[in-house]
Amino acid sequence: MEKSLFRFIWKFSARQQIFILLITVISYPITYILLELPKLIVNDAVQGDGFPRVILGLEFDQISYLFLLCSAFLALVVTSNGLKLYINVFKGRLGERMLRRLRFDLFQRVLRFRLPHFRKVSSGEIIPMITAEVEDVGGFIGEAIALPAYQGGMLIVQLGFIFMQDPLLGLAAVSSYPIQGYVIPKLQRKVVLLARKRVKNVRLISDKIGESISGVPEIHANDTSAWHSADFSDRLYENFKIRYEIFNRKYFIKFLNNFMNQLTPFFFYLIGGYLVIEGNMSIGALLAVIAAYKDLAGPWKELLAYYQIVADVDVKYQTVVENFDPPDIYPVERLTSDEHIELSGDLTLQNVSFSGGAAGQEVMDITMTVPAGQSCAVVGQDGSGRSEVLQLAAGLVSPSSGRVEIGDQDLDRLTAATLGREIAYVGGAIHIWTGTIRDNLYYGLRHRPITTPERTGDALREYGRRLLEAKETQNPTYDIEALWDDLSATGAASEEALDAEALKLLGAVGLDADVYRLGLQSRFDPGMNEAFAERILAVRRELTQRIAQDPKLKDLVELWDIKTFNPSASLAENLFFAVPTDPEITPDMMPEIPEVKEFLASTGLDKKFLSIGIKIAETMVELFANVSGDSGLLGNYSFITQDELPDFERMIRVVRSEQQKPGLSENDKVRLLSLAFKLVPARHRLGIMTDELQSEIIASRTQFRDQVVDKDDKFLAIDPNLYLPPLTIEDNLLFGRPRVDRRDARQRIDQVLRSVVEETGLREPITYAGFNYHVGISGSRLSAQQRRRLALVRGLLKNAKVTILDDIATGLSDEDRTLRQSIRTVLDGRTLLFGTPNEEVAAEFDHAVILDQGRIASKGTQDA
Repeated sequence: MEKSLFRFIWKFSARQQIFILLITVISYPITYILLELPKLIVNDAVQGDGFPRVILGLEFDQISYLFLLCSAFLALVVTSNGLKLYINVFKGRLGERMLRRLRFDLFQRVLRFRLPHFRKVSSGEIIPMITAEVEDVGGFIGEAIALPAYQGGMLIVQLGFIFMQDPLLGLAAVSSYPIQGYVIPKLQRKVVLLARKRVKNVRLISDKIGESISGVPEIHANDTSAWHSADFSDRLYENFKIRYEIFNRKYFIKFLNNFMNQLTPFFFYLIGGYLVIEGNMSIGALLAVIAAYKDLAGPWKELLAYYQIVADVDVKYQTVVENFDPPDIYPVERLTSDEHIELSGDLTLQNVSFSGGAAGQEVMDITMTVPAGQSCAVVGQDGSGRSEVLQLAAGLVSPSSGRVEIGDQDLDRLTAATLGREIAYVGGAIHIWTGTIRDNLYYGLRHRPITTPERTGDALREYGRRLLEAKETQNPTYDIEALWDDLSATGAASEEALDAEALKLLGAVGLDADVYRLGLQSRFDPGMNEAFAERILAVRRELTQRIAQDPKLKDLVELWDIKTFNPSASLAENLFFAVPTDPEITPDMMPEIPEVKEFLASTGLDKKFLSIGIKIAETMVELFANVSGDSGLLGNYSFITQDELPDFERMIRVVRSEQQKPGLSENDKVRLLSLAFKLVPARHRLGIMTDELQSEIIASRTQFRDQVVDKDDKFLAIDPNLYLPPLTIEDNLLFGRPRVDRRDARQRIDQVLRSVVEETGLREPITYAGFNYHVGISGSRLSAQQRRRLALVRGLLKNAKVTILDDIATGLSDEDRTLRQSIRTVLDGRTLLFGTPNEEVAAEFDHAVILDQGRIASKGTQDA
């Protein structure tokens, strides 16, 4: 990276800076004329004589001449402000473009860091540098040359005008500038040093926050929150001291500037008044000088502020460069080059040494060969160098000495385009990306866009603008909306074939059953595949028929029927007999919807359900007010949490109060209604439901459908002949609720559901629907084993020449043995390196290398 901020600015925006400089220069004569015109209007038009005046062959009397000069003044004001507007917009656009370029460059440098470098820096430091710290740099870039040119030019023009009126007044105007120009930089230098110190301290604070978030389980498990709080508070105090000293110095500089600027008018009034009294200057000239000086304060203040901004921004840029320009960073060509070499031959490590900078991360003089198409177990405990050897073999880290080769190709000289396609690596510390299972399955195939979508009209024009901006900022022009999945790498001829291959591998690693279950819990848009939706409806009808014909099954599930109350469903589901089209809205949240609120008020149901909510709250408070939150009773039998109990206790006191002042708030009423809507009569047997209330709820369904559902697309009526996208696939299949008063109901109904799904051939499509299951932030909605196996399938899907697995299924259980056998079957004929801490596992592979303290302890083959 450029070490100097101004070199960076000039290198990447010289053409734009010159253009904006030219526009700025154009404004200089306009500004001078704007200063001259008021004097001309007062002295010549208002107090002048010798009319009429002839201008360009036209005669003007005193009034028309005054009107001409004022019109010229107005036109120049519009022109001057128009130029300012254009300059400001241009500066803003240029600054944003350069900020985008800088941020992308920094992010790309993060991708070019060697893996050992990430042991020295944390995400808590890197993230704010890319996001917050360079924000001011981007804003400054647009003004780096334009601001001093414009404000400096304005200053010179206005000073020139003042000197033209009287040299003494000109000297008075500039009398404070030498003092300010000498003293302020000295004061500012200390502020700059403090600013650098503050930036580093804020990074440490960010790092501590990130570390604490990652280690929250450890903090709670060890009761160290007080220690972390004290440590964080101390760091905040250090930041406070730095900022307080910066404020003192910064505002002293401001005080000094204001004082010096206010001192100059004293000389103006004294000298200018004397000159007018003596008849050496006209009043119009004095007024023009005072007006010019009033405008003069602005540019000088801006120039002083500019100096302070330069110092501050330069500190931020320098501190960022220091962290993003390590000496051993990968060359940019390694990351951006499309050069792809097909690797073939043996994998060889020849006298390889490597040090990760800590004990247990060293590899010393490793020499080993894995013949092409064969498997090798790399055995060693954590800290033996096993993981480092496997990372060296994958080209993820570079040896400090020796060579790692496949065939005659040195991995350290190959591009990421080759390494990422020809080698599949799944390490011990796997990462699942936020997104769907499909996103993670095909992540290893997304190297470059394959086909670009066709665009027309506004979409095409917007894409053109996006490309233009990408080129202006030297960002990549790849189309994120294109098809990125490299089908040719897997041998698949279509997306459907790729899905089939992925499903096959999911089965091989034992993850297909999990994805099937996730598919049942997923939501599906029937517009994407109407045939699949019809098949689900067919299974629903088959399942409904079986339940109706089998008395044992009929006793286990409550199917949806508009004429029947469902005691295993909530009151909200029974009342509305419809679902919100927004799946994020749960039934108990429906009282907050305006249409629902209006319906409840018009039917009087709001008061009845409010009364039910009050009764529930009274019962819950009475039963659980003195129950410990650790007892588990609250979670099992109540739908009010321990934290909510005090609020509902307060509401009950308000209701019981005779005066009822101030009474229940609207928020309280909504919460009590929501409490009533959560009630499941078969589970919460509180004696609230009566036959009369059930009949009234059933009758309200048709009314709600007529008044709300049929007139508003926010709701979908529960209909046995319609697929309901807001519900999960499982809910659409069952179309009812397992009885909550039968413990075995859910399990037995699930068995029947699975049986019908298998018989109708719907299991595979449901599993494919599971591909669209959202895994949460970094896979947080998956178990550790599911994340590991998903990463394994991701690696296997690449169909790479060399596959390297570390700490995957390394145990001696039958499940792990089966998984290892499946992996070897899938990778038969390809090179496989398998890292494991168990020596017994090594017998399953063609070759074995045993490591101890970074050195090879022994080698062997299966035949040996």
